[in-house]
Amino acid sequence: MVGVVENPEDADRRDSIEDDTNFEVGYKDVIVIGNGPSGIALSYFLAGNWPYYNGLGEDLHEMLHHRLAASGPRVDNNNSEQYSIVEQDLRFLSQDLEGRSANPISLLFDMLNHPQADLGLELPSLLNWNFSTKNTIDHLVIGRGPPGGAWQSMDGSVLTISLGCWMELPQMNFREWQASQVSRCSRESRAAVSSVAQYYCDYVKAHNLGRYFLSNSIVTEVNQVVRAKRPRRENGDILRRRGYEPRIRRHTICEVPFNDSRQILRPESPPPLLWEVKGFSIENGLCSPFTYITKNVVLASGASDQPNTLGIPGENLSFVLHSLNRLEQLIVSGHLNKNSDPILVIGAGLSAADAIIAARFHSVPVIHIFRRSVEDPNLIFRQLPQNMYPEYHKVYQMMKDSTGYDGYKGFEQHILLEVRSDHKVKIVGPTCCGIAKVSYILVCIGSHANLSFMGDLENNLGIYPGLPIDCKQNPVAVDIDTHASLHIPGLYALGPLVGENFVRFLQGGALAITRDVMKKKRRKQSLH
Repeated sequence: MVGVVENPEDADRRDSIEDDTNFEVGYKDVIVIGNGPSGIALSYFLAGNWPYYNGLGEDLHEMLHHRLAASGPRVDNNNSEQYSIVEQDLRFLSQDLEGRSANPISLLFDMLNHPQADLGLELPSLLNWNFSTKNTIDHLVIGRGPPGGAWQSMDGSVLTISLGCWMELPQMNFREWQASQVSRCSRESRAAVSSVAQYYCDYVKAHNLGRYFLSNSIVTEVNQVVRAKRPRRENGDILRRRGYEPRIRRHTICEVPFNDSRQILRPESPPPLLWEVKGFSIENGLCSPFTYITKNVVLASGASDQPNTLGIPGENLSFVLHSLNRLEQLIVSGHLNKNSDPILVIGAGLSAADAIIAARFHSVPVIHIFRRSVEDPNLIFRQLPQNMYPEYHKVYQMMKDSTGYDGYKGFEQHILLEVRSDHKVKIVGPTCCGIAKVSYILVCIGSHANLSFMGDLENNLGIYPGLPIDCKQNPVAVDIDTHASLHIPGLYALGPLVGENFVRFLQGGALAITRDVMKKKRRKQSLH
């Protein structure tokens, strides 16, 4: 989860340091905003850890195996002539691959890292990893809390949708890590959220990535700045010695642009753009401002910064909640119990289902309304295998038989029209239009990213410029080969911001960004 000013307390801290200029400006090749799985995976690549195909996948994916073989020699890891996946043509390698992601490079990396995962198999990775200091890119990952992002703020007792092994990052097997956590982790195929959150913290420590992380930090501004650049004036001899060939149209000697010192005047390229990233870190209650200058900014902040709202009268009343954690606190504290008026749960996703499960476990009565039909093929419950997700299919059964369960009343294709201060609500739908009294309301209709730190650029990032970023309807528009923004040079995005919600697939974005940043770095080195 990204550090974004989104509440008065953060705003006060920001205002208190705005006039403080007693700090140094830092310089990094890459700044990553967001320290969840996307930021952690990218940091692992940028720290100099590169994957190499081990050549053992012919029986698993013959076409991909031969493409990798054609892309370069496959030799032992000790041979410096072996080409890393980072150095190869990702578009060529990922042609015609099929799977659960719409991004071909994500499919490529997943097929190599988790072969046959869609069949439920846990086969060894087809990748070896080598570290080299020459592949290291100086970078910084900035996040509001500890490494893990939004996973650190979720209800730790909830089980993940994905299998535990699908939550893992390169070179740290989740099953093996889980086995070492004797007292903290269960042995279910699906992992508890608390286990995943701890895994990401331990991952950063195990791979010595902490030096690249600035945790408990809030980004307040990201601005484009222009680097001052002197006119480039060099004589022809110097240009040739450096490997340049002056691009000058030679019709007559008078057309060659010389100055008074007989130096060739090279046509000037546009001044290079840089990024200025500002914010502050919080430690022991004290705020320390920071400013970094960088050539590349990566948005890896996820999509759960702010909850979506209904936009109806009364939604700002104190008993209207947008957080499952807050509901659970009320249940645990005894403010909600079997004698309470019903809670009203709004939504047809997994968060709504988790709320219903928690309420019914403590015998708290529930009214459940949702806009969709229970037969809608896009309902998440219809896409989950019943044997792996029995608790969610139980909720789905209740939604289909809304009168057959004590303490639960469901209303499909209904909406909440109004919330009154006396705890009465107006519900409208094809089978009902009435008033109900509730104790609390929990709105579970998704969340969205907060990219307000991007300023005027925020609404120019999506596939539909001018509209706010929505990870489902209007994700950040990127080149799938590089994950570079299609609209703004020097800006990248990965993970949920580009519509990639599964940890196993977002790592392909980290691969693509690493390849592109390294290509730019090597291109610059070749010019000097």
